[in-house]
Amino acid sequence: MTRLTSTLCVLAPLLLAACDVTFIDGGTNEGGATDPGDPSGEDDSAVHGGSGGSDGGAVPGDPLPAIALTRAQQDVLWDEYWASQDDIGTSSSVGGGGAALDPNDLFLRVSDLGESCGSAMARLTCGGHWEMRLVLPSAYQHVGVYDLEDPGLMYYSGMSVTGEPHAPGSDECGGGGGSIGPGTLEILSIDASEVRFRVTLDAFWDVDPSGEYTAPRCP
Repeated sequence: MTRLTSTLCVLAPLLLAACDVTFIDGGTNEGGATDPGDPSGEDDSAVHGGSGGSDGGAVPGDPLPAIALTRAQQDVLWDEYWASQDDIGTSSSVGGGGAALDPNDLFLRVSDLGESCGSAMARLTCGGHWEMRLVLPSAYQHVGVYDLEDPGLMYYSGMSVTGEPHAPGSDECGGGGGSIGPGTLEILSIDASEVRFRVTLDAFWDVDPSGEYTAPRCP
């Protein structure tokens, strides 16, 4: 059964608290990006992800399967979103107790409906669609394999999902969100242009975003 909580999880800005890193395997990117390649020698043509990064990153309005942006960039998007709603909203730059959060935290956003550098969140419609958000502090922004149940990753990372329509032709449905669940995040390469990563999840949701992604960095 799908794990669902409040639908506010779809809209609420995500924060991040500083925690120790549970590091499974890998190295660092000191001096430049590291790309271990595909040790299996198999064709990578079946992997998920947007094109490239050779042109310097993503274009703000283009929908891509995955994008990468800093907390500072995400905060700007949330401020713009709340302003467009004519509501009293704030960015996610302040955590519990009023502590300022690191503007360099890295957000990896993935959705089956596509992500945009011009939107604070994926626009999920009914029908079993999903968005996954991984928030990486600086200690995780290196090549390696990380436990998704490491508190430093799971505390504010999460999934949002939608259910099937309540009636044929209806645009109303159930939905919600929660923690991503057990699994691993492998950073394959990371540089100023893009982040390549692989997510492997255990059976926790009715949808499964497991796969390899290329996330161009937002400008």
